[in-house]
Amino acid sequence: MLNIGECVIYGSHGLCQVREILVPSFLERGKEKQYYMMISAVDAGSVLYVPVEGAEDKIREVTGADNAEDLIEDIEEVDEIVLPEGKKAEPAMLEIIKRNDVEEMMGLVKSLRKIKATREAQGKRFATLNERYLNLAEKLLYTELAYSLETEKETIKRRVLEMLSELPLETA
Repeated sequence: MLNIGECVIYGSHGLCQVREILVPSFLERGKEKQYYMMISAVDAGSVLYVPVEGAEDKIREVTGADNAEDLIEDIEEVDEIVLPEGKKAEPAMLEIIKRNDVEEMMGLVKSLRKIKATREAQGKRFATLNERYLNLAEKLLYTELAYSLETEKETIKRRVLEMLSELPLETA
């Protein structure tokens, strides 16, 4: 069971802090059960109610500072996500977002940033769909890494983009 004040990763909602453990008043009489009331760090002010029972399947610990630092410093070693072409790319990206595994999320960011840079170098537009998933993946990833490294999300974004810019496009 989680403790009040604990921060965890809750699926595609990302970094959340447990504010209370309660039986919400919105439940029907006779169907009362305990919920975690969590505040999202990703979507400022969002309040999530998560049933305590079964929550362990959807919640994971925040990555540690050492792992977060290694993920940024060794970004060239992170496997890119091979995305299908066209409309098949969206379900693949959505699955990665839902799993919200930190290494996989970095791979998605790396892949989408490479696609974006390649398209721009060719004088082409980056697909709106890819832009949306890139923004979502970065928001989830950078919020978690910033929390782990006790810094600001923008600082993490600058570091990641700087590391990616040093990689050749063929392997970025």
